[in-house]
Amino acid sequence: MKNKIECAELCAGIGGFRIGMEMSKLPVDIIYRNEIDNSCQKIYIENFNEEFTSKDIFDIVAKDVPDIDILCAGFPCQPFSQAGKRQGFQDDRGTIFFKIHEIVETKRPNIVFFENVPNLVRHNKGNTFNTIRYMLSELGYNVYYDILDSSYFGVPQSRPRVYIVAIKSNLSKKKFMFTKKKTERTPLRPYLNNGDYSIPISLKWQEYVDLYTNTKRLNELSFQPPKTRVALERIGAECDLKDCVFQLRTSGIRAYSLDASFPTFAVSNSGGGAMIPVLSKERRHLNLMEMKRIMGFPDNFKFPVSRTDAIKQLANAVCPPVVSSICDDIYYFLSNTDNNG
Repeated sequence: MKNKIECAELCAGIGGFRIGMEMSKLPVDIIYRNEIDNSCQKIYIENFNEEFTSKDIFDIVAKDVPDIDILCAGFPCQPFSQAGKRQGFQDDRGTIFFKIHEIVETKRPNIVFFENVPNLVRHNKGNTFNTIRYMLSELGYNVYYDILDSSYFGVPQSRPRVYIVAIKSNLSKKKFMFTKKKTERTPLRPYLNNGDYSIPISLKWQEYVDLYTNTKRLNELSFQPPKTRVALERIGAECDLKDCVFQLRTSGIRAYSLDASFPTFAVSNSGGGAMIPVLSKERRHLNLMEMKRIMGFPDNFKFPVSRTDAIKQLANAVCPPVVSSICDDIYYFLSNTDNNG
C-alpha cells in the first residue's frame, strides 16, 4: 500500500467523506475537492482550511483532474429518494452520476466509493442501480454494495444508506467485504446536550407538547391545529411521552423513545426551527450540538453560516463513522492484496 493514498472528493458537501476517511486507517490525502454549494464552501474552509477545487461538476474537464487512487462521492440522493419525486436519471441532479462516470473512465482510480439512499437499489424496479453497476463493470471494476445503518456504527440515528465500493478487477481476485456493524443500536439519550435551550420552541409548540403529553385536551388549545397535528401520527416502542423526542413530518408528528436510535434525520429546506425535532421533557428543539452528534460529526466541527444553512447541510451529509468503517475495510483489503496478491 502506498504511503499516501490520493483521493478526490466529488459532491463533497461539508466534508463528511473526508472526516470519515481521515478517521480511518487509510493514509489518505484529499487532493481534489468538488462542491457547488457556497454555504458548504464556507463550512469546508472553516474546518479544513481549503477551498473546493471546482464548483459545478459539469464544468470539470475530466483529464484535468489529478491522478487519484480513490474517487468518492455522495452524489445527490433526491432523484432516488422515496420522499421525493423519484425521477432518477430524468432529474438533472440524477445525471450527475454520468459526469462522475466520465471522470472515472478518464482517470481510472483503483477504487470508487459512493453513498446514496437505499431506494437507489430499488428505483425504477432496480434498473437504475443495474445501470450504475453495469457502467462501472464495463470500465473493469468489480462492484460491491451493502445497505448499512449508521446506528450500528456508534451514531444515535437509524440512517440506512447504500454504500457502493467499486474496485479495479485487476487489483485483486479477493472479494471485498463490508463490516456490517461495530456497535449495537446506538440510543439517543447519551448524546443529548441537556440544558442547551439555544433553539427554544414557540408558544404554540408549548401547547402541542401539552396536548401530546395529555396535559391539555384538544378543546383547551388556544388555536385550531391542522388535521395532521390533532394527535400523534405514531408512537415508538417503549416511548415515555413526557421524556421523548417528537419528530416533525409533513404527514404528522411522531414520538420516539430517547433510549432508541433517532430515525433518519431530515428537515425542511427552511431548517430555521419549524421542522427541528422537539424534546418533550425540556420543551425545546434539538440544539446544533445534538444534531452534529446525530450525524456522527465531531463536537468541534464549526458552522460559520446561518443556523438554517448549518442544519440543512448536516441533514444532507454522510455519516463519517460509517465512511470510516468502510475505509478500514478498504485498508484491510489493500493490505491483504499487497501481502498475498
